[in-house]
Amino acid sequence: MNLSDPILLQDFKNGEKHAVDAFYSLYKKPVLRFILSMVKDPFESEGIFHEVFLKIFRKRCELESADRVQSYIFTITKNEVIDYFKRLKRDRERLESFYKNRIEDRNGEEMAAEEMIFQRLESAVDTLPYQRKKVLELSYFEDKSYQEIAEELGISKNTVKNHLIKARINLRDRLS
Repeated sequence: MNLSDPILLQDFKNGEKHAVDAFYSLYKKPVLRFILSMVKDPFESEGIFHEVFLKIFRKRCELESADRVQSYIFTITKNEVIDYFKRLKRDRERLESFYKNRIEDRNGEEMAAEEMIFQRLESAVDTLPYQRKKVLELSYFEDKSYQEIAEELGISKNTVKNHLIKARINLRDRLS
C-alpha cells in the first residue's frame, strides 16, 4: 500500500482501520530504523515509535497531502528523539543531585547503620541455595527478565518465579 493514494490518505484521516494498519505497516520499519540509529536501544526505540505513531494518529486530520506525509512523520520522530534525550539528561541530573545530597546529608552513624544492613543482607543471600541465589542475582543485580533467567539457567519461567518468591520469603525471615 502507498499513502500517495488520496483515497487511502483520506481513509487514514477518517480513522479507517485498514488505512491505519496500512500506515502503521508502511512506516514502522523506516521510522524504527531512524530512531534506532540515534537512540541505540531497541526497547526505547519501540517506545518512541509508538509515541510518534500516537501523535500522528491524533493529528491525522491535519495531514494535507500525501507527498508531505513522510517529512511530517520524520519531523515528529526527530522531535520525539530530542525530547527523549532531554528527559534522559534531566533524569540523570536529578539522580546525580539526589545521590550527591544524600551523601552530603549522611552522618557517620547513618552510614554505619546502612553498612550493617548491607552486611546482614549479604550474609543472608549467601545462605540461600545456589540455584535460588543465582536466580536472585540475575534478577536484581543484572536486571534480567524471568525469560532471560530461565533460558540462561535452563529452567522454566515458573521455576524462576518460585525461586524469587522463596528467596524473598527466606531473606525477609532472616532479616526480621
